[in-house]
Amino acid sequence: MGGTTSIRGGSSTGSSSGASGADAARRAEEARQRAEAARKAAEAARKAAEAARRAAEAARLAQEKARAEAAKAKQQAQQPGQTPEEQKASRKEAEAAAKAQKVAEQRASKADEALRAAEEKAARTARQAQGAMGQANVLATQQGLAQPFDDKSVNGVKPRAATSDVSSFDAAPRREGMDKLLGNVPSPTGSAEGSTLLTEDAKDGKVNCLDVAADWVDKASPELRARSEMVFLQDQRPGAEGQTGHVVVRQGEQVLDPTTNQSYESMEAYKKAQPQYQEVGSVPATDAQRIFDTPPGSPERAAELEKAKLSPELRNMMVADASPAEQQAWDRYDAHVKAGPPKDLPQNMGLRQEILEAHAAKTKELADAANKASVERLRTELGSTPEGKKALEDLDARGVGIHVVDDASYARLPGAGTDGHALPGNGDITLSRKGATVDVLQREARRSADTQQLKLPTTPEEGERLAVSVSETLKANPRQPVEFEDGGLHVVAMRNPKASLVENGGSVADVLGLSPSFTEEAQAAGKQPGSDTIVNTSFYDFAAWGTNPVGQVVKNGEVIAGNSDPDRFYAAWTDSGMKFGQGDPPKDANLAFGGAVPVIIDGTPYGVGNQYKPGTDAAAPDKGDPGAFAGDLTQRNNESFRAQEERGKEVGKVIVGYDRDTGTTYVVAQEDGSKPGKTLSEIRDALVKLGVDDAVSFDGSDSATLVRDDQVKVEPGWAKNQTIPYGLRLSLGE
Repeated sequence: MGGTTSIRGGSSTGSSSGASGADAARRAEEARQRAEAARKAAEAARKAAEAARRAAEAARLAQEKARAEAAKAKQQAQQPGQTPEEQKASRKEAEAAAKAQKVAEQRASKADEALRAAEEKAARTARQAQGAMGQANVLATQQGLAQPFDDKSVNGVKPRAATSDVSSFDAAPRREGMDKLLGNVPSPTGSAEGSTLLTEDAKDGKVNCLDVAADWVDKASPELRARSEMVFLQDQRPGAEGQTGHVVVRQGEQVLDPTTNQSYESMEAYKKAQPQYQEVGSVPATDAQRIFDTPPGSPERAAELEKAKLSPELRNMMVADASPAEQQAWDRYDAHVKAGPPKDLPQNMGLRQEILEAHAAKTKELADAANKASVERLRTELGSTPEGKKALEDLDARGVGIHVVDDASYARLPGAGTDGHALPGNGDITLSRKGATVDVLQREARRSADTQQLKLPTTPEEGERLAVSVSETLKANPRQPVEFEDGGLHVVAMRNPKASLVENGGSVADVLGLSPSFTEEAQAAGKQPGSDTIVNTSFYDFAAWGTNPVGQVVKNGEVIAGNSDPDRFYAAWTDSGMKFGQGDPPKDANLAFGGAVPVIIDGTPYGVGNQYKPGTDAAAPDKGDPGAFAGDLTQRNNESFRAQEERGKEVGKVIVGYDRDTGTTYVVAQEDGSKPGKTLSEIRDALVKLGVDDAVSFDGSDSATLVRDDQVKVEPGWAKNQTIPYGLRLSLGE
């Protein structure tokens, strides 16, 4: 064996040739006892799985009830015509119902996870029991004894297929349809299946690592076989320990993994790369060839195993592939996605919707299970080296999650052009299925460690780092904004969003609460596909007939509201890009809002008083037009800015800014009364450090509003919510 000691289990006195009849009978009886113990274990696991199935069904029903109650409470909270007290009470009830729904969803998720674990255990113990029962039957046959286990007993250890007992699918055809849509379909042809040395058919076309190793042995030259051995490894990861394993070929000190065709200088080197495995035993390649040349499960196969002096543990060891749990999880996901929803959906719309929702829920469940299996494998492999362990500890300390998604879904997520990406700050790392390797994970872990926790910058260096990080993230995924909070501020960064108008009316009917509020209009718009960020815009006055915006509102080149106000500033979205400036909005704007307060215009910060470069003549004016000193100006005075600045840190604010170099739009919103909050000048200074070229401030105080998709992040006062006339919707598309 090339100087290598073959690791074998069992006694050297247990060969079939020369063994007494009493010894053979004893081994047959021991095999029967082991098989009976395995059968009882499988039966207990099957009953546990059925109990877990009932618990999961009860949890799902509770979840559906909580979901219905939450929807009803939410609808009640959105009913028009409520008094402020009634609205406050209904919102409180809606929040409580939403929390109850979340708790029910968590319980259902845990119950489903427990069910999956129980079913997987039932399947594993059933396979073990069937293997042990089959071997006991073979040994009994060799001794001329009756087989202790008939076909009914062998098949009886199988756990029943998972099904759904949802009441609306009471008829048999409907149950079959639900089984199909929930993913209870056979494994795809050619998927890896577990087998043992006793049961493995190397010529059945079902490829696992034992097949590959057997094929290698069959094709090797007699000289190569004489100095080689098949080494069996057990998977020690939680949930797989002792149940599944892998097979490699050892030649002297060198190790070859036939499944991946990779070579290692020693078994220690292999275990360093695959730390989840522990060596169990080995079979000389010449013995392995004789074993696989006999029919699987036959007395001849059992005799060859006895002749090779292998222990029962090694003979019965279940072997699948290098990562069975992960591969099986992805196989189930692939089979479910390929099958798709049932083709012949019922005409009943309620039942049709139920089927589609159930299919979507099952898709997510299977994707989550596959993701979990891949992440567990990645974490084990990453933590096997000092450098990787340190990286893993850093990710955990910062709360950075790791996710693996299928390649098709990954193409629609951040980093579609690479194998993986890390969101800035403490954002999660997402890898594609094909890119779920330790090398890619380490690369993204380093990238994640290089980014700061997201907050508004206080130094130019912080601003440059944050701007680059935000820009790269938005470039990788233009359909998803970067969001964070800092000191009571909500910050949303987007890459070239599409601008549209949100109209609330601001009429007498709105004031009386007879029409939807501004946030309700914004939430309705935010429910549409894509990612939406909606804020209030125009300052406005109120008259008996409704509201009157300060400055002009332009839509598709036409002034639709407001009056000229040349002393104020505007933000405009045109075919040639965003524009900011003083005066009325340009008439070619697709959308524009006048009457705004300048924060940064064409790279020049605005604030309280004119400020100049050091050494500028003292005659330079503190206010108004700097005249000849314009070239030395570092801050331009604005009285509207002064008025907002004097309101202090905690007052509500809404600012929209733009970085021309990166095409990044920044929205900053602060709810009225936020603590600690930031002054307008503090926000301005942070935006300057971020590289923002233009920014204006819209109506603040208790008018400040921010809605992300259909979630209200910054809520205005009740009266303002009823009278805000116009808002800005920035969308990133589907």
